[in-house]
Amino acid sequence: MGKRLFIIRHGRARAAEVEERDIDRPLSAEGMQETSRLGSYLHKKGYEISAIISSSAVRAVMTAENIADQINFDVSKIQADEDLYEASVRIVLEKVNKFHNDWQNVILVGHNPVLTYFVEYITGHHFDGMAAGSIVVISCDVDSWEEVSKDNAMFQQYLSAENYSAEL
Repeated sequence: MGKRLFIIRHGRARAAEVEERDIDRPLSAEGMQETSRLGSYLHKKGYEISAIISSSAVRAVMTAENIADQINFDVSKIQADEDLYEASVRIVLEKVNKFHNDWQNVILVGHNPVLTYFVEYITGHHFDGMAAGSIVVISCDVDSWEEVSKDNAMFQQYLSAENYSAEL
């Protein structure tokens, strides 16, 4: 049956205020709009999302919540993972390999540059990188998440905020 991974870079964040920690920066108004549009795009495409895993950074959690609202996913089931903030490619892959096997389609919300590096590593597809609020869809011809590797992950598509907004 295979697994599908939706890699999402958080939406545009507000500039840091004096003495504000990076992890605490929320989405900007523009980021709120683009992540809601991304959720609408995913809803329109009819994807059945099994789980949403997010970095614990405020802007990533807000992105996950905006998407969840649009796809009718229970916001209380979003899993915020502090290891995804400032993660390495190895940590992201370890997280993916530990997903529950009954999950088919999983959204992973995080940060650049690690998300771009992860996509390039696991799929072998090189591109200019993930803009804020963008998505990469990866399909894996496996039955178990622990089998996901660079040997079986296929790059399906990359969409920036401008791309999916045009499709709505």
